[in-house]
Amino acid sequence: PQPWDELLAVSTPQLSFQAVFNHAAATRRGGERRPGGALACFAGGAMADDLFELSDEAIVTRFAADLISLYPQLEGKLDEGAVRRHRRVVPFWAPGRRASLPVLRNPLGPIHLAGDYQLDMPSLADAASSGENAGKAVLASMGR
Repeated sequence: PQPWDELLAVSTPQLSFQAVFNHAAATRRGGERRPGGALACFAGGAMADDLFELSDEAIVTRFAADLISLYPQLEGKLDEGAVRRHRRVVPFWAPGRRASLPVLRNPLGPIHLAGDYQLDMPSLADAASSGENAGKAVLASMGR
C-alpha cells in the first residue's frame, strides 16, 4: 500500500505543478493493491505558460523531483514521463447550458459534486476549494 492509493487528487500549490491526480484511486479502495496506475501532475494558468518555455524533458525532470519530494517512496520507481501541452484550456458551456449550474451546485442526496466547471470564472484554486467543501459536506452528512 502507498499513501496516495485512496487519494483521487492532491493539491500542491508550492510545487512546479498545482495538483496530482491518481485515477486508479477508485479501484484501490479497501481492496488488495495490484501493480499499475499512474500519477498525473497538472499545471495550469500562468504556471503552465512559464513551463511552455521548457523542453518536455526539463518539465518531466522538474515534475519528477517535486513528486519525489511529496512522496519519497517514488524514488527509483518512476517510469518515463509524458507531457501534454494545452494552452489556456477552460470549461466551455454551449449556449443555454449554463442554466444547469444551479443543479450541479446542489447535493444529490449523499453525492456532492465539485470542480471548477461549477464556477463563473474557473480557477484551480477554486476547484480545490470546491472539492474540499464537497468533502466536508459528505463527511458531515455521514455524521463525521
